Amino acid sequence: MSPRRELRLAVLLCLVGSALVLYATTRTWAVLEPTRLGSVAVDLSGDTLSGASQALGYVGLAAVLALAATKRLGRVVVGVLVLAAGIGIVIALSRVLHAGLASRALEHVSTPACTPAPGESSCGQYVLLPPVSTTVTWVWVSLVGGVLMSASGLLVAVRGPRWAALSSSYAPPAARPAEPPVTDKGVWDALDRGEDPT
Repeated sequence: MSPRRELRLAVLLCLVGSALVLYATTRTWAVLEPTRLGSVAVDLSGDTLSGASQALGYVGLAAVLALAATKRLGRVVVGVLVLAAGIGIVIALSRVLHAGLASRALEHVSTPACTPAPGESSCGQYVLLPPVSTTVTWVWVSLVGGVLMSASGLLVAVRGPRWAALSSSYAPPAARPAEPPVTDKGVWDALDRGEDPT
């Protein structure tokens, strides 16, 4: 595969991976159902249940721009950061799946203050927890995004130093090579070669 295609593949993997993570973490992962008359359902999105995933998704999004702007060693650093962000997303989401999405959602339940019944010294030992409905699909979508980011970071870290950088026209004026001054002879020579000097 040519270096240009490798660069495009790395950028595409990073962009799609971070977009999947960022989109999926804004979706509802769990709903705390109402427990009594007058209470309302509470939607919990992925950024609430796994905030680290969304933050690391932004790292991947920023890396897309950095891949085009950096050269050899800078690309390796960007690749390692994207790889670490992708692995961080996979670890964070694996913990969510291991703990159980419903139990992670119940951690966000605020229990009301206890008021003992008349003649009782305590409220009892049981607390009524709301029923939870979960959607694991978005967790898996985020997990796929984290894996794509990891693959992109690994590709950039290993192969990135061989890829071409942006042309000097994108560099700041101070970093561009000095151009020779324009003379009448240079203009006529350009016209003789068939080039438009304007």
